[in-house]
Amino acid sequence: MNSDKKNKESKKQFKSRLLRKYRLTIHNENKLENVLGFYVSPFWVIISLFFSFILVGGVVLLIFIFTPIGEYLPGNISTRTREMLVNYAITIDSLKEEVDKQDKYLANISSIMAGNYETGDTIAKNDTLPNVGNHPITASDIEKEYISDFEEKERYNLTSYATSVGALTGINFYRPTRGMIIERFNPKTRHYGVDIAESPNESVVAIWDGTVILSDYTATDGYVLMIQHNEDLVSIYKNCYRILKNVGDKVIAGEVIGSLSSGDEENSSNAFKPYLHLELWHRGAPLDPGIYISF
Repeated sequence: MNSDKKNKESKKQFKSRLLRKYRLTIHNENKLENVLGFYVSPFWVIISLFFSFILVGGVVLLIFIFTPIGEYLPGNISTRTREMLVNYAITIDSLKEEVDKQDKYLANISSIMAGNYETGDTIAKNDTLPNVGNHPITASDIEKEYISDFEEKERYNLTSYATSVGALTGINFYRPTRGMIIERFNPKTRHYGVDIAESPNESVVAIWDGTVILSDYTATDGYVLMIQHNEDLVSIYKNCYRILKNVGDKVIAGEVIGSLSSGDEENSSNAFKPYLHLELWHRGAPLDPGIYISF
């Protein structure tokens, strides 16, 4: 009983001290008079400080949201800034390639003028890749025989092309690029992916985290990227106009890995195709990208 009484008395005293009013006075020493005076209590001081913190925090938050100051925070980049960075990266990559070719060209010219050159040592000044399509590369008899044997062995592994894979159903894949699907997955016609009509200068992004295992140029599919993901999944991106990643590079979901054409390169190469071809392979079997990705 005594402890309960003491607790009640202590609570009553605390409440009394909290609500006790104090007079604050501003005194003029020259006139020896009080200029201003008002009463305050500890309770109202606490309430005032609380709402002041909320008001200041709200103002700071609005400044970061609705002004460019927010872009200077780590990890907060606007869409326009991200697009500029991608364009700069593409431009720098193109300039680096041109500088390397010019350096090789000048080095070869110097060697020729000095008489120190070997047959086949000269590097062409102009990039000959766009003209590869004008000279079709035919497979040799050995290559044809190997391809035929390989297809015969693997033919019976492709019996369940569009079967849903349980390990992949809960993954949120990124859309590789913006555009309309013009040809869907159809293993009967040996079309093991989807074709997405490209928009000029559109970027190509990785659908999921992974590691680049192939970054190359082919006469039939243009620039090709292949990424190894978890869950034994491999994604393949064909008909890219430019690629920004090399073999061994780590990528994250949604990261830009290449770009599509500007729409003016159709006549520069027979290998040019105005669409992105995306394939998904799981443990040696092709999957329908339309089942797992929202286009």
